[in-house]
Amino acid sequence: MSSSEYTFRIDVFTPDTLPMARLAEYMAALADLIGHKESTHFARIEEGSARLVSCVEEQDAPKVQQRLENVMGPTPPQGAAKAFKTLDDMLAEDNAVGEVIGPAGAVIIPFPGRTRPKALTFPAFRQDGSIDGQIVSIGGRDKTAHVTLQDSGLTYTNIDLNRHLARELAKYLYGTKVRLFGSGRWERHPEGAWKLLAFTVDRYEILDDAPLGAVLAEIRSIPGSGLASGDAYEDLMALRLAEGEIH
Repeated sequence: MSSSEYTFRIDVFTPDTLPMARLAEYMAALADLIGHKESTHFARIEEGSARLVSCVEEQDAPKVQQRLENVMGPTPPQGAAKAFKTLDDMLAEDNAVGEVIGPAGAVIIPFPGRTRPKALTFPAFRQDGSIDGQIVSIGGRDKTAHVTLQDSGLTYTNIDLNRHLARELAKYLYGTKVRLFGSGRWERHPEGAWKLLAFTVDRYEILDDAPLGAVLAEIRSIPGSGLASGDAYEDLMALRLAEGEIH
């Protein structure tokens, strides 16, 4: 059966210097990049720079070709962008650059590896603020107690507070959300995400988890509240989104 060959070249290795364990890692990530694993097979390692040659069976060759040509596009195929990043990270770790070469001998995907711009690093800093969430853990054996908060998919740990506040907050364990005020130490990752390294609590407030409609109805019942108009609900929703508040 005829097949199409794709070559992944790593410039710093030769077949004699590429460690077997690292070869296995590269091949696994390369299989994710190419896709169609049932019809893609490892063929050989060629001389010179380490050149990992894969063969794609004829029936899936057009699909693989289109998949690889779209990896660098604005909408890469499912899983391809992650596989590209994995391979490029590995190349950078090995102080290497790489490329995928197609059946016609042209470079389809270049991997910058060691030549890519260095990620910006930011020193951790301390700032007063607040964090919200449900208390899912509280305790501690020393003079300082510790709390863990969860808010949707986020989990906040390394939260310290005195025992007096801990006793007050213990009754809200797995209950309504709370807002903790204090001083936090934050770190910004190169990809832009923020990580809370530590937080010291000095006060708190309990967040009302009643539905917004019920809260609005209660306020409307107060004479002279000015919230009886039909646009009041929309105005409050807009204010809520703008300020990032629960209510």
